[in-house]
Amino acid sequence: MNALVLLGHGARDPAWAKPFVRMREILTHERHALAVELAFLEFMTPTLEEAVSALVERGAARIAVVPAFLAQGGHLKNGLPARFDALCRHYPNCALRLSAAVGEAPEVIAAIAAHAAAQAEPELPAPRAENSGAPQPELQPGKVWLVGAGPGDPELLTLKAARLISRADAVVYDHLVGADILSLARRDAELVYAGKEATRHTLPQAQINRILSELAKRRLSVVRLKGGDPFIFGRGGEELEALAAAGIPFEVVPGITAASGCAAYVGFPLTHRDFARTLIFATGHLKNGSIALDWHALARPCQTVVFYMGIAAAEEISRQLMAHGLPADVPVAVVQQGTLLTQKTLFARLDEFPARLREANIVPPALIVVGEVTRRLRSAPSVQL
Repeated sequence: MNALVLLGHGARDPAWAKPFVRMREILTHERHALAVELAFLEFMTPTLEEAVSALVERGAARIAVVPAFLAQGGHLKNGLPARFDALCRHYPNCALRLSAAVGEAPEVIAAIAAHAAAQAEPELPAPRAENSGAPQPELQPGKVWLVGAGPGDPELLTLKAARLISRADAVVYDHLVGADILSLARRDAELVYAGKEATRHTLPQAQINRILSELAKRRLSVVRLKGGDPFIFGRGGEELEALAAAGIPFEVVPGITAASGCAAYVGFPLTHRDFARTLIFATGHLKNGSIALDWHALARPCQTVVFYMGIAAAEEISRQLMAHGLPADVPVAVVQQGTLLTQKTLFARLDEFPARLREANIVPPALIVVGEVTRRLRSAPSVQL
């Protein structure tokens, strides 16, 4: 199988990746037999190494790495060649090739020049499309939709969520919303990055509440886009309270929560008649920064406990569950970047998993699942550590 990696620099704002997502769509549509992955040098995932690894696992025999929108700076002269050489040594049975930067190709330079010249020409009104089917209804101005973007894989987005994203005047999105999903937004939509990375919030919650109200008061249709489900550790309730207090109409569109998505993609159930008759979702990071949970309830037998945002508190989770009665050998699964091609899964005992997390360099976004169900039916193709 022939494969291609489109390599960009990356940025903190996921909207920066829109051109790459569009290029991949064009390539996969025109070249059905070509496997295409995106990769980024900084800030964004997947990395070059993760993209090449995913293609090799899919059976690629020849992979071309094509730098796009990269100038002849330090990355191309220093860091990238060294990383590429390391990949060649790591995959000796795969033919890897690093092409010249796309931005230096004569046809690209000519196309940019032609586009620039066209901007100086008087703009003509666009012809009205005929026989294009029934007109799409506009979204209600001044209304906010809290929309769940699901656990990561864009194909897990609901039809309603995709429709709203594609028609909204403004999209306020979190860190966990990927570029594939943001590419559905209108070209002229106002995109507002709200952050919400672990321990690093770009905007305080109160400011996000104000932004939603201000956009709605400007008579814009607003999608508040959140990873997973807005009402499961997504602060959706706080935002709805603020909207209701401001008299702004709203609607909630549920999404697949990370627990469901990660368990399904790894290949174990969350409940089982023999092993887990109770399912609990818990947060590993409370509003006040503590982790003062009901440990007696969380340590009961025959149940599954899923910790969201718990990586930084792994030591405390392990210690408290054992202190309140769970055996040290209870199985634990930790799923990083669940449902994405870069998904990684670590299986360990309850007493060992914090140390194993450090050894494997598992960082957020990741989910911790505690219980016997994690021994069952593991069937996913994700990397297991």
